[in-house]
Amino acid sequence: GFSAIAGAVNYITTIINMRAPGLTWFRIPLATWSLFITSWLILLAMPILAGALIMLLSDQTLGTTFFIPETGGEPLLWQHLFWYFGHPEVYILIVPAMGITSEVIANGSRKPVFGYKSMVLAIVSIAFLSWIVWGHHMFMSGMNPMLGTSFMITTMLIAVPSAIKVFNWIGTIWKGNIHFHTPFLHGAAFVSLFIVGGLSGVFMAATPVDIQIHDTYFIVAHLHYVLFGGSLFGIFAGITFW
Repeated sequence: GFSAIAGAVNYITTIINMRAPGLTWFRIPLATWSLFITSWLILLAMPILAGALIMLLSDQTLGTTFFIPETGGEPLLWQHLFWYFGHPEVYILIVPAMGITSEVIANGSRKPVFGYKSMVLAIVSIAFLSWIVWGHHMFMSGMNPMLGTSFMITTMLIAVPSAIKVFNWIGTIWKGNIHFHTPFLHGAAFVSLFIVGGLSGVFMAATPVDIQIHDTYFIVAHLHYVLFGGSLFGIFAGITFW
């Protein structure tokens, strides 16, 4: 956690203070934008996990009762703290792959990325929304239905910037001089898997549906399509491209 925070501070400081003359914010490559936004998520999320882990360790070794119900603690507090870190964390994993894919698809299509500014705003929107949707992991915890509805709405809102990015990737490929080199194929695989994973996510965002499919392989499949199918192909694209 400390190394991640130190790395995030390094990225943020470098990108803000050490850009070349004339390299304004809206001329930065999308891969750099994605790392910048990811660094902010790391900087804000990691200390929350660290605090939760310290509380848990204190319960087990020092006799505190943060999460122990017999002595007035609240087990669900652990779940809240974990997912308040855990949902930004999934975007920490996927956002760099989005930036890499943007670069790779633009290169393979031999044209600038379609809708650059909307791509940047979409990344920023995803990062902001990732902080207010953690409760969708906890629909089965007995939360107030009104609270569940608010988490459901904000979760569905994340589909909007995600869809913008997908349409912009497709718009970049559209009528491009496509070169099917290995990085481009990995980038196209990322987009394909992200679409499948994203569509399955819409089902889980709806509280009544999520309660039915909770703890089934539908959830496992969503995670694997988006993170392991998605992020992994983003990594493959980046390694073979650079």
